[in-house]
Amino acid sequence: MLAPGVTIDIGDHTVEVLANPAELGDRYRLRIVADPGGPGIDGDFPHLHPRLVETFHCVSGNMKVRVGSDVVALPPGESVEVSSGTTHGFLNDGSEPLIVESEVIFPDGYRHDHDLMRFAAIYDGLRRTAPLNPKTGEPPVLQMAVLMVAYDPAIRQPGMAGMLMKPLAAMGRLRGYRAEFPEFA
Repeated sequence: MLAPGVTIDIGDHTVEVLANPAELGDRYRLRIVADPGGPGIDGDFPHLHPRLVETFHCVSGNMKVRVGSDVVALPPGESVEVSSGTTHGFLNDGSEPLIVESEVIFPDGYRHDHDLMRFAAIYDGLRRTAPLNPKTGEPPVLQMAVLMVAYDPAIRQPGMAGMLMKPLAAMGRLRGYRAEFPEFA
């Protein structure tokens, strides 16, 4: 479980832990700051949370949010809730940083050793230290597949990309990739 004050760099946005389940019982409270153009509604990483509910509250900036197949503008002061199993994403549609407050709400019995924020922290560590794809600036596809399969209860990709994760992860494990980062081992 990540402590309050930890900030994770996802590339085109950062996520700061404001409060964690130890304090709130069933949720993380987060502050997300997204660069103009980030993180993208239909970018390289559309995702869903099979068991989590996520809320987004636009604090400042020009936010577009995708929930399922709907894309809407979310002005400052407005919020949206994303039900578990719903593909989603958001976009900074302006020229200034977008500031969003979010809550990630866990169901009873959720395993915090494989939670969404730990996934994000490992992803951040891999982006900072692993050899990256020169085109995307992301960790190798096989490394990401291993990570995605390990954290499937928290996050997954929809559609064909999601269906390819298990076979790609098997190949990634054969190449030595693991769903961990030394800081968490």
